[in-house]
Amino acid sequence: MSVLIDLTPLRVSRDFRRLWIGQAVSFLGTTMTVAALPFQVYQQTKSSLAVGLLGVAQLGPLLVCSIVGGAFADSVDKRLLLLGVTIAAMACSIGLAVNASLDHPHLWLVYMLGAIASGVTAVTFPVLRSLLPLLLEDALRPAAFALQATYASFGMMAGPAVGGILIGTVGLATTYTVDVVTYALAFVAFAGIAASPPMGNAEKASLASVLHGLRFLRGQSVIMSVFGIDLLAMIFGMPRALFPALTARLGGGAALYGLLLSSVAAGAFIASITSGWTGRVKRQGAAVLWAVTAWGAAIAITGMTFNVGIVLVCLAVAGGADMISGVYRSSIAAEVTPDDLRGRISGVELAVYAGGPVVGDVEAGVVGGLIGVPFAIVSGGLACMAAAAVFAVRVKSFAGYVRPSAVVAETTD
Repeated sequence: MSVLIDLTPLRVSRDFRRLWIGQAVSFLGTTMTVAALPFQVYQQTKSSLAVGLLGVAQLGPLLVCSIVGGAFADSVDKRLLLLGVTIAAMACSIGLAVNASLDHPHLWLVYMLGAIASGVTAVTFPVLRSLLPLLLEDALRPAAFALQATYASFGMMAGPAVGGILIGTVGLATTYTVDVVTYALAFVAFAGIAASPPMGNAEKASLASVLHGLRFLRGQSVIMSVFGIDLLAMIFGMPRALFPALTARLGGGAALYGLLLSSVAAGAFIASITSGWTGRVKRQGAAVLWAVTAWGAAIAITGMTFNVGIVLVCLAVAGGADMISGVYRSSIAAEVTPDDLRGRISGVELAVYAGGPVVGDVEAGVVGGLIGVPFAIVSGGLACMAAAAVFAVRVKSFAGYVRPSAVVAETTD
């Protein structure tokens, strides 16, 4: 049996193929812009505080629009909404390109367009998450989410590097323009997807529909476990805020810092292209817990050594484990959530995934500052392993979760 990534979803579904190609192209451009925005702010202000405030400006729209966008994803044609957010994202990049071309670019416009772009991204996520399961049978969903992880991890690994090269050679305005082109190509790909109207019993987007989605989560131990285990892993096990201090501890400079950041994405990319086996795993809940355990162990070892090679390998292993965890978390959430609620639940999912790393940066910074960097990293990794053990013992519905298609297959054999 092949371990290479399963391309079956791309072969059997024309709509999924268009969705994947459009997202792969546009995401690469998005990661370039994500790298360019803080660079431009620092270039204009020479202030790290100003760069930090950019993140604050983007976080609010991301959290709010993820919830609101989920309600819209359930209540309107998903294809039309996807086209709409693609146009909105392209307009933001056009604005950034025009502003960057001015002799004196407006800093307030960078903040405003960065915040709007963050909100647009937050709406895009639940649209994609609620549309994908409708394009494929459930047995192919793990392979489909692995394929999505492939372009996502590659984009996070290559996008900032390509963006840096473009900024250094042709400037910020052209870098943003490249992002505009990627959105235009994505729009063409998305335009060929079949219409995806809301379910017959879908609610109109409103505060009541948002609350309905939140009420659905009560008593849903499996979905809440999907969110909870990832939140704990991001809070305790992602020492992103400690990477500068870790670089100094290892005796490196800017080059090593870049390698620390890219090694996590590189591990995720390698795991994604060797994920052909993921669709054959039946006990998906247990697979998540094992992946989180591997993540925590790799992070803990990272804090125990001064060997740069071991650190880079451990971070790559952690990135690969997170990718595998993400494939099964996405598959479980898609299978357990009803079709007419997927947008809203995906919106909550994004809010959790976006907020976790931010809280994790605070936690890592506080513990690292008060007790020390090694302790903060090691204790965070061990906390992830402990969390996985608690879920395995206390949440049997999640630990024992088996994908429905596997249950049907065993019943009919």
